[in-house]
Amino acid sequence: AVVSTQSTGEQATLTWNGNALSGRAEISGFLEKLPISSTSVFSVDAQPLMDQSIMVATTGTIKFSTTQDQDFSQTFILKKTDTKTMKVAYDCFRFLNKIAS
Repeated sequence: AVVSTQSTGEQATLTWNGNALSGRAEISGFLEKLPISSTSVFSVDAQPLMDQSIMVATTGTIKFSTTQDQDFSQTFILKKTDTKTMKVAYDCFRFLNKIAS
């Protein structure tokens, strides 16, 4: 579910479980340190914003090579960079905790 840094804007912000990172270089360095993972996406919703950006919200599970499946939510904002291209301007990824019933 994590978006490739090739589609990340130079001034983008990533919030990973409450930890903020700024700029493509810092985000790329962080993502490269994550263990190998596999992801299943359960839902995707995209909504236009007033400035012609698009907000995308996803939910699913992610499994790192060192952990069990973990539910997550991810919301990111795509902004136009020119007439044909959009890049990630903001990305927020959170692990979700199950509530005991």
